[in-house]
Amino acid sequence: MPSRTHKAAAPRRRIVMVLGMHRSGTSLCANMLQELGVDMAEAQGTSAANARGHWERPRINDLHDEVLALFGRAWNAPTHHLALPDQWWTDPRVAPISETIAAYVEKTMSADRLFGFKDPRTARLLPMWPNLLDRLGAEPVYVFCVRDPAQVARSITARDRLAGDQAAYRWLVYNAQAVAGVGRAHVCVVRYEDWFVAPAAMIARLAQAVGLPARADMVSVVDEGLRHDALGAAEPVPALAADMFRQIGATGDRFDLKLTEQAATVLGCEHAVLPFLRDAALLPLSVVEQNRAIKDLHALIERLRAEVHAGKQAVRFERDTA
Repeated sequence: MPSRTHKAAAPRRRIVMVLGMHRSGTSLCANMLQELGVDMAEAQGTSAANARGHWERPRINDLHDEVLALFGRAWNAPTHHLALPDQWWTDPRVAPISETIAAYVEKTMSADRLFGFKDPRTARLLPMWPNLLDRLGAEPVYVFCVRDPAQVARSITARDRLAGDQAAYRWLVYNAQAVAGVGRAHVCVVRYEDWFVAPAAMIARLAQAVGLPARADMVSVVDEGLRHDALGAAEPVPALAADMFRQIGATGDRFDLKLTEQAATVLGCEHAVLPFLRDAALLPLSVVEQNRAIKDLHALIERLRAEVHAGKQAVRFERDTA
């Protein structure tokens, strides 16, 4: 009987995915990955909020935001913190956006360089990515950035004028969604605080995760002057967030079962309280819309008054010149 030969499956490409809540050191981490040799961004993208650069791919950010906007959850919307619908990634409207992301990544990936990207929104949208990675014939390398939720809430409150408790809630939801999305897969956890305590060890951990050699001079990228923690100014956060931060920070190369179960519980509660949160979020929105309508109405009245006045002036001119 003739022997059967099996063609070995082609090795799957790797994509480095930097996860983490906004203001959790994701930009610093992406910068370090770029220094290691990972292709993390087309441009550095500096701003007042990130003097060393965001190291993001705006195209992926925009497409992620399109998905969130489908469900009224755009990152800059007051409703952003509300839960996404159950099985949202199966919504037919998501498919063309997912395909566009895959096409962009396929076009941008280099054959001789490890591809990566960083976008905090990814934490919320991880359920969309397994099918997307399958289409690309790729597997993820998860790099999970985490920072003290009290400091994150303080930073977001200062930057985005959010209430401190709302910012802390967003930290909890983002991190729970990221933990649930990663599950029991391999993950490299990067604590923001550790960059300023043991930068060489952090660089070595990143290098090992992505399989690239580290350089001793990379330590100079970590600028203590850019650390903005204010230990005395941060408001306390819920015990659940503090406990999740501790557990994430203690992770080896996989999240333990207790942490993944805790994340699932948080997300279950998120859906359970959604009707109440939706009402609370929409109430101020309705007031804003009413105020906008009143403002538009006043503008219309003023325009009509001006037109009436102009008409009277024209009639008076015609009468005087007759």
